[in-house]
Amino acid sequence: MQTSGEGEYLDVINSLKKRYRVAASLEDWLGLPIVVFKLGGREEPPALVTAGASGVEVAGVYAALELIMQVDVERTVYILPSRDPTGFHDISFVLSRMLGENLIINNIKEVREILKSYDAEILIDDQLFFALLKGVGIACSEVLDAYDTLELLEKRIKENELFESLGETRILVTSQASSVEGVGALGRFITSMLLDNKLVTYDDFGEKCIPETAQLKNFVDLQQPGMVIDLHESKGDGFYVLTREEPIGNELTIVDLVLEQVNIYGMKLASMGVYSNQNVASLREGLLVGARLCGLVDYAARKCYAFGFTTPWTRPLEERVKTLLTACLSALNAYAVAGL
Repeated sequence: MQTSGEGEYLDVINSLKKRYRVAASLEDWLGLPIVVFKLGGREEPPALVTAGASGVEVAGVYAALELIMQVDVERTVYILPSRDPTGFHDISFVLSRMLGENLIINNIKEVREILKSYDAEILIDDQLFFALLKGVGIACSEVLDAYDTLELLEKRIKENELFESLGETRILVTSQASSVEGVGALGRFITSMLLDNKLVTYDDFGEKCIPETAQLKNFVDLQQPGMVIDLHESKGDGFYVLTREEPIGNELTIVDLVLEQVNIYGMKLASMGVYSNQNVASLREGLLVGARLCGLVDYAARKCYAFGFTTPWTRPLEERVKTLLTACLSALNAYAVAGL
């Protein structure tokens, strides 16, 4: 099983905290640090870069961690490398921390056995396994990736009329993506929560949202950044920039530079029309415009320039990381010199 490494995130964060300024530091529900670093100079308004809204989108986290060490602009830059640090870890780490024991878990059969041995409440046990352990849900599928498992889980919760009994339960949905470098099988999570009879994730910015997301909303409101970048990955065919409205002026200048530099680096740009639906339009290769693909972009676009940068899962991890890093550095440089 490909895993994240038990000490990887904590070791890197602790090392960076000794070298760089920390603007905010909180703990998630499992006690892992959610840290915002303050880089760059003193020019305002600042920029904000975030990553890791989903633990299975690992390239953004690695790119943000690398970005902390490479920012060299006069603008103030805030970087939040992992919005869901628990989701960035594997199931062995998470269950070991929850149960206070050193566990090594290799497959879903062992997940079932361990949870049952700790008297977890088993709610679904067929092609989808769903159990409650110490008030936290664990959902697994033998064959589906985390996003498809999340969709199936919500459907099954409705079919079994479990919304009312589960309340506002936090649910960890495991990955099953052995072919995706950096993710693997049971190697990362999507964290969700039952709110208003639906499953929401860290990428949902509605009035009722996951507490860690509410904290990010408060940070955005307090710091009033002039530009927000959220890093993501997708099952698509290439890199793209997402904006809430069609970019014009300096915003378009930033988009053009990002796409140019990503193309020079060698990453394919997403084809036109691949992601088009009633909420999103593909204006040209590598540029999508519309709502409901990225909650932070939707929220921040009311206040400032807001971009979602997304790489395709199908590429090697190093290539995905370098693409997002290239895109971020290009956007920050353009933003810093544009007099915005």
